Amino acid sequence: MEDEDLPIRGDRRSILREVGALVLVAVILVVLVKVAHPEELWHRIERADPWWLIAGVGFEVLSFVGYIALFRGMFVEGIPRLGWAASADITLAGVVATRLFAAAGAGGIALTSWALRAAGMGLRETARSVAAFLALLYASYFATLTVVSILLLAGLHGAHPALSAFGLLVGAVPIILAFAALRIPDDLERRARKMAEGGGRMAKLGVRLTTVPAVVGEAVAEAIEKTREKPALFWWSLLWWVGDVALLVVTFAAFGDVPPLGVIVFAYFLGHVGNALPIPGGIGGTEGGMIGVFAACGVDLSLAVVATLTYQAISVWLPVLPGIGGFLSLRRRVKEWRAEDAVQAAA
Repeated sequence: MEDEDLPIRGDRRSILREVGALVLVAVILVVLVKVAHPEELWHRIERADPWWLIAGVGFEVLSFVGYIALFRGMFVEGIPRLGWAASADITLAGVVATRLFAAAGAGGIALTSWALRAAGMGLRETARSVAAFLALLYASYFATLTVVSILLLAGLHGAHPALSAFGLLVGAVPIILAFAALRIPDDLERRARKMAEGGGRMAKLGVRLTTVPAVVGEAVAEAIEKTREKPALFWWSLLWWVGDVALLVVTFAAFGDVPPLGVIVFAYFLGHVGNALPIPGGIGGTEGGMIGVFAACGVDLSLAVVATLTYQAISVWLPVLPGIGGFLSLRRRVKEWRAEDAVQAAA
């Protein structure tokens, strides 16, 4: 596999955009620190308990174990090459790609698709399987956000009703749309093409749009089928989120009081909506969202700032170093796969 075949490339413009975004985020963080009173922040940092932070690293490792196990469980039957080592390489390499091209994990998705195709999976099967993997992975995300938002609206803790309602909207709408996509007729695209015959650009655009609910429906159906066959897949996906939330809990414990668990879970899941912003590593979007939700729920601002930024440092940037190792290992592995395929083709 040559370097030009890699799914992620950079140029001067993209690098400049990333640098500009980092500068903007740095300015925003400086403003946050000023608002949260620097002396109080330093006081919390000086009193931090390092053992809680070490425990947080352990929870993050546990989270990645869940992700790797989920990945292997989803793909190993169709591709025997994807054992534990290959699954770990793809997962860790995807971390680097996601950090650089954060928009809803686009970089990680591109790299994962590239690796699966190199391992022997067809183009259409890759698209369907990756979509099913993401559907299963994020089912816990949207379901948890929906349940916690309902509990907050019912008076579990003092979150603003409008914010809780927004969380319910963000969590419930994708679930409703996903199940609605299951009811889409299998021949919807064929019908749309037939109706659009002789039409203009708008008709062709409509035909293309009909593929979206069809793909979503296929992904949800395959995720449900896989989970029925292997119930452990759901628990592996849940471990990915539980480990990451546990990291956020212990960062609060390291610097001060721990807010109610419902508030932490709510701020975690709602704040991660900012990860959809096209910012390198999602820097600024997630932190700002989480800190804003914590502040709206009555959490001390200085505590929210230092705990959230520490969480992001461990969750987002600590895995980058092993991620680079995984990326280099994956490149070597892909070259070996291609060499094996060439020998088989020649035979």
